[in-house]
Amino acid sequence: MKNYKMVVAYDGRRYKGFRKTKDNDDKTIQGKLEMILFKLFESQIEVVSAVNTDAGVHALQQVVHFKVPDSKMTEAGIYHYFEEFLPDDIVVISVEEVEDRFHSRYNIKSLTYEYRLWKKDTRNRPLFERQYVKVMESPLDVGKMKKAAISFLGEHDFSAFSTKSKVNSSEKNIMALDIEETNNEVIIKIKADGFLLNMERIIVGTLVQIGLGQKKIDSIERAFKYKKKEDIGHKAMGHALCLIDVEY
Repeated sequence: MKNYKMVVAYDGRRYKGFRKTKDNDDKTIQGKLEMILFKLFESQIEVVSAVNTDAGVHALQQVVHFKVPDSKMTEAGIYHYFEEFLPDDIVVISVEEVEDRFHSRYNIKSLTYEYRLWKKDTRNRPLFERQYVKVMESPLDVGKMKKAAISFLGEHDFSAFSTKSKVNSSEKNIMALDIEETNNEVIIKIKADGFLLNMERIIVGTLVQIGLGQKKIDSIERAFKYKKKEDIGHKAMGHALCLIDVEY
């Protein structure tokens, strides 16, 4: 068997997320990739991703691995086969054979997500960007958001910031949380050693509600301490979220 690492990018708008389900193979990224591998090797081959992105979420650098039977296929051959049969909204960035012990999920050091907010007070509504940003209906206090972002840094119990109540470990380390303001957008980047289910979207939602004056900055510390849902923000919409980096 040979082990391959592949980097893919995708527009997640018409997919039910990365992970396939019994009824939605053709509506998931994993399902699309595995169907092509089945065509190529005539056997069921599992594709394992660095992270399972949600429905509608995009990726510029999603890393997967898969093990295939020994064959004469080269890295370039596998790359071109995928590119021939993949739909236009999924792109292969690279394919490389790696050592057998490489695992796209278990070997991760960090993941980075980006969330894009289109500001209320811009001159124009978004055109080409409209499918990939959350359009704000009220102005954001970006200064407050930056101040609040500091509270997330470091290792914390993020169980309040997840839609899944039972996990093996809710301790995660946020290495960086940067908020950049441009003429049109507020861009939030979150780098962590891992994320609980919907954790990145709830962090964004909390920062947005702080920026709107709907929650106070100290609600973050209360959420860490008391783990109550009333101290966190809403779950931000998936279409403005993108996985932009995976480090090993």
